[in-house]
Amino acid sequence: MVRIVFTYIVPLLLPSAVYFAWGWYRSRYVAEHDGVPPKLERGPWAILLFLGAVLTLASFATTALLQGSAAGSVYTPPHLENGKVVPGRMDAK
Repeated sequence: MVRIVFTYIVPLLLPSAVYFAWGWYRSRYVAEHDGVPPKLERGPWAILLFLGAVLTLASFATTALLQGSAAGSVYTPPHLENGKVVPGRMDAK
C-alpha cells in the first residue's frame, strides 16, 4: 500500500498541492502588500527559463551530431571475456 501511495498518488497530487499552496500564499501576499507581487515573481524568471530551454536543446543537438554510430550498426552488450568485462559497443554489420 505504501508503494502505491509513493509511486502513484504522491506524484499525481503533489504538483497540484504545491500549485494551490502558491496561489493561496500569493493572494494573501498581494492583499497585504497593496497589490505588489511576491519578490519571486519580480525576477527575470521568464528569460532564465527560455535560456535554459535553449541551452538544453543545444546540448541535445550537439550530442546527437557529435556522438553516436553509423546507421545500421549492431549493439554488442557488455560481456565477460577471459574473466574481464568488455564494455558495450556499437559494431558495424
